[in-house]
Amino acid sequence: MRANAALLLSFLLFPASASAQFNERVDVNAVLIDAVVTDARGNQILGLAKDDFHVTENGVAQVVDSVDYFTTRRLLSDNESSAPFKVERVREERYIVFFFDRPQGSGFFYEIRRAREAVAEFIDRGMGEGDLVAIVGHDFRLKVYSDFTSDKKQLKRALLETAKFGRGLMRSDEKSAGPSILREMGERELVNETGTMYEALESLADSLRPIRARKSLVLFSPGIIEQGEEIRDGALLSTSRLYQPMIEALNAANVTVHAKNLNPNPGLSAVVHQTLARIADETNGEYDRMSLSYKPVITAMEKESGGYYLITYRSQKPRGARGFQKVEVKVPNPEFRVKARAGYQYGV
Repeated sequence: MRANAALLLSFLLFPASASAQFNERVDVNAVLIDAVVTDARGNQILGLAKDDFHVTENGVAQVVDSVDYFTTRRLLSDNESSAPFKVERVREERYIVFFFDRPQGSGFFYEIRRAREAVAEFIDRGMGEGDLVAIVGHDFRLKVYSDFTSDKKQLKRALLETAKFGRGLMRSDEKSAGPSILREMGERELVNETGTMYEALESLADSLRPIRARKSLVLFSPGIIEQGEEIRDGALLSTSRLYQPMIEALNAANVTVHAKNLNPNPGLSAVVHQTLARIADETNGEYDRMSLSYKPVITAMEKESGGYYLITYRSQKPRGARGFQKVEVKVPNPEFRVKARAGYQYGV
């Protein structure tokens, strides 16, 4: 589905109120789908309404409740009266997490510095007024160096902290009423339940789930190989039991991963790329394998998060059931392209 598409979809599940349940054997969940609609040249299509989206589960049409449009406003003209849709529908929030996975050995020092410089350039030149950015890292546990903020000076200080992989923050700012990783996670989980990269990404995703929008996670890593995973002839043959819960958490929280390998050597064995590419692919993100620069992965994130529709509908599932639901979304114009996740996990 991803290979044939140009409409970017992502999913969130939120339990509906008890009054929305038809009987004791059925749960009704609100499903949030974010969609980027483009033409054949990759230009984003504006002005679509809920009647322009056809959503199906197993071939059964779903009733779309509402559609909001998120944008950095770079897609709009200076004269908003000429915008091809009702401007009051526009929302400007964008949520971005930069994640630094600490490599072993000092040989990666230069590459981490280059990655930090690329993030610093985004902070200086790419951040919009509606952007909220967080900076985190991982060595033996998840480290939060800056919770979500639009304060560029705070983010720059946090970037310097990633060079040392120090202790990081342990509690959220009680004065802040905005979205927070630390408020949702808590110190105990941060210290005791994020020892592996898979666990760290799962916990991070769970903390992002209450944010009703798409979250973009830019991951800089030397490659992920966890204890117990079998490698043969340079390729990963078996995956840790912690991998699938991480993917389910990322997709349930509507997190899209854009990954870049910290090792610029193109002759690396497949295993170094394998897990990063898979995580990006299974969360409908992109893996930058070949570029020698760290800017393209950030540019890809900016492009895909720069404008999207948030579609809301309700889906029924048997109470207590757990599984994967395939979803298809179409728009009337056959010339519009679709790029999408295959579906979402329910019961998580």
